[in-house]
Amino acid sequence: MSSHGNPLLSIIIPTREHAETLPYTLRTALDQTSENFEVIVCDNFSQDNTAEVVRSLSDPRLRLINPGRRLSMCDNWDFALLHAAGDYVMFLGDDDGIVPGALDKLEASILTTHGLAYCWPRPAYIWPMDGKPARFIGLPCTTQASEVNLENLARVVVSMGGWRWRLIPCMYHSAVVKRIPDSIRQKTGRVFHSMSPDVFMSMAVPVFAKTAIDLGYCVSVLGNSQKSNGAIGLIGGPDRHLYLDRFIQEYGDYKIHPTLFPEIPIALNMIPDSILVAIDKFPDFYGGMKFDYNAMWADLFRENSTQLKYNLSRLDIIRKRQQIRRYHPFDVSRFLLYSAFHQSLGLRRRVLSRIRTFHGLADHAPDNIHDFVRQYPPGF
Repeated sequence: MSSHGNPLLSIIIPTREHAETLPYTLRTALDQTSENFEVIVCDNFSQDNTAEVVRSLSDPRLRLINPGRRLSMCDNWDFALLHAAGDYVMFLGDDDGIVPGALDKLEASILTTHGLAYCWPRPAYIWPMDGKPARFIGLPCTTQASEVNLENLARVVVSMGGWRWRLIPCMYHSAVVKRIPDSIRQKTGRVFHSMSPDVFMSMAVPVFAKTAIDLGYCVSVLGNSQKSNGAIGLIGGPDRHLYLDRFIQEYGDYKIHPTLFPEIPIALNMIPDSILVAIDKFPDFYGGMKFDYNAMWADLFRENSTQLKYNLSRLDIIRKRQQIRRYHPFDVSRFLLYSAFHQSLGLRRRVLSRIRTFHGLADHAPDNIHDFVRQYPPGF
């Protein structure tokens, strides 16, 4: 425990009717020798046996809370943070996993360096779905710890229309000192704004922390299961957007940022909306930075092509250029230039994927994330 008796780290797991994956996630979180952390399961008014799953695991480090009514994701994350007692906070999905012993290493790193934010390499585990076996993405990686300049990263994200926002620690699969979200709440009235709490937080953290520490070893593994938003790009058929549509509906009459083109599916605007909302919330930090809407459209098209897969082509975007210009600047040549840049990156990723498959790293994954992280390659 810290000097004031609180745990060093609060791990928050927001959940809603994912009782089929949650117990495996909880077992990975509790499979640590440290007693200097707490696990808070924030059950967003589930109607399945989520509460029974949590209560079946008798561990003093585990707590269950419930807002008593269905909330949007941002509201549920905000509610959960109010119950966190740790000096640092880390959010984890209900189908994600923590590598055995990784929290012990993280604790030692925090107590040695006393940083404001910590991030790490994050591979992805794909749960079995649609008759396909489990697999994982991301080569095992161990490097020396290094310092990350968050202001420079934020500038890249803004200048590239949202690209690389995932590199900034945002509490989701990263650890951030709790006084940062507390400061955001004090300054803006709440912690999470927009429809994507992790995206908003990635742009808010650099306002309060100039640097972060990249640990260089894997602490957590991102999970993608049948009902997760992250699995949208992995699920085919007419139900591809079922869960995402439900997610959006829970925000009611939420209005996207006024500079965004509204005549496309709202899901396509969620990431740039969160970034622009953060820019507006922290003008002293972002006032000198210019968001590039041409780069945004290229990144939006890439995201749609690889994940969301709505019916939207480059030609559709170009044809709508006059309507788009009513909301923000749009230059066709710059849009195509940025699109070519993303195409080259996509080619590189495909080559690396073939290398991973060649080495057998994508095959024969266990059918649950608990068993997967227990055999995660040594050297993490």
